[in-house]
Parts: sequence; C-alpha cells; structure tokens
Amino acid sequence: MKRFLTAISVGLLALGVCAHAAVDWAQNYKSALERAGKEKKLLMVDLYADWCGPCKMLDRLTFSNADVQAALSKDFVAVKVNIEGSKENRDLAIQLNTRTIPHIVFFDSGGKKLSEIVGFVPADQLRDELRKVTEKAAKK
Repeated sequence: MKRFLTAISVGLLALGVCAHAAVDWAQNYKSALERAGKEKKLLMVDLYADWCGPCKMLDRLTFSNADVQAALSKDFVAVKVNIEGSKENRDLAIQLNTRTIPHIVFFDSGGKKLSEIVGFVPADQLRDELRKVTEKAAKK
C-alpha cells in the first residue's frame, strides 16, 4: 500500500511539473509581440503549414520536450503562425523572408530580430538556441 501511494504521489507530481512547464502559445503575432513587450520577454515565432512534415515533427519531438517547454515558458512569449492561415499570416511570412518551413524567428521584447532557425531541429539544439538568444538579449 505504501508503494502504491508513493507511486501515485510521484505520478501526480510529474503531471504537475509537465502541466506547469507547458507553453502558453499566443493566438497571433501582433498580440504575442504586445504581450512580450508588456511582460519584458523575448518572442519566438514558429512559422509553419498544416501539410509540413518537418513542422509536425517539430511539434511532436521538439516543442513537447520538457526542457524546451520550461525555457519557453520562463523567458519567451511563443506564437505559432500558419503561413497559409490568413492574408495577415502570409504577409508576415513574406516580411520575415520565410522561404522554407519550419522557420523559427526570435525577437527581443521591442520587436528587433535576434536570430532564426530554418528547418527541423531536435530539442537539444533548440534548447541551445533559446539559451543563446536569451544571453544575447541580456547583453543589450
């Protein structure tokens, strides 16, 4: 019985940690940029399309990683932008010079571009880039 209760407690604790670290994805670029400014956080924009295999892999393998989620939740406002979702989204993709997806673009809280990633990246590489972007922004 004691082992059972311990296992239940550990399971609930793990669920709490995962739920806490989950990324609160913004609904659109403009509101995400405003939120980043208000919260003094960095902005990460994930440009994707529904048909894009590497974009789906990024969601499944990279954005689902607990360390990536924790870093994004702590220091970033994150937004997903479907490049085919609206004229506004297509215009943003053109403005950001998106030629290949997935395309991840990082901005400071004022909207200045800091870095970008083109194509799929595994969780460890995205964690490294999140750290680099955070350090770069802190030096300004």
